[in-house]
Amino acid sequence: MPLKLTLKPEEKILIGTAVITNAGQKCEIMIQNTVPVLREKDIITEEKADTLVKKLYHVILNMYVEPKHEQEYHEIYFKLVKELFNACPDKVILAMIMEVSQKILEGNHYQALKKCKKLLNFEAELLTNVPG
Repeated sequence: MPLKLTLKPEEKILIGTAVITNAGQKCEIMIQNTVPVLREKDIITEEKADTLVKKLYHVILNMYVEPKHEQEYHEIYFKLVKELFNACPDKVILAMIMEVSQKILEGNHYQALKKCKKLLNFEAELLTNVPG
């Protein structure tokens, strides 16, 4: 079943490994085959990955768009997970990471990204409550 997307003017989208920008007015595109697709708002670049959870998200994003290199990203992912647990051994974070990891093991990286977004929100909330 094709995926229909509506893009706003100047909105960027990642399709496979290609970044596409809508240069005109609002437009609709149809993607006829199965390929990684992410809207600009769902992308965290390496430069913007300035927290452990953002780095995790970025690594999962790379697994999603570059499945041939997934094993290389697994090493980085589990190293970051270990760092996160050492920095914040919290049961809620553990439960969220378990959900993310399960989706990765199932090969469903898009769902892993969605689960990781919840972890991003949790991290942001924790960081706003840190004094100083």
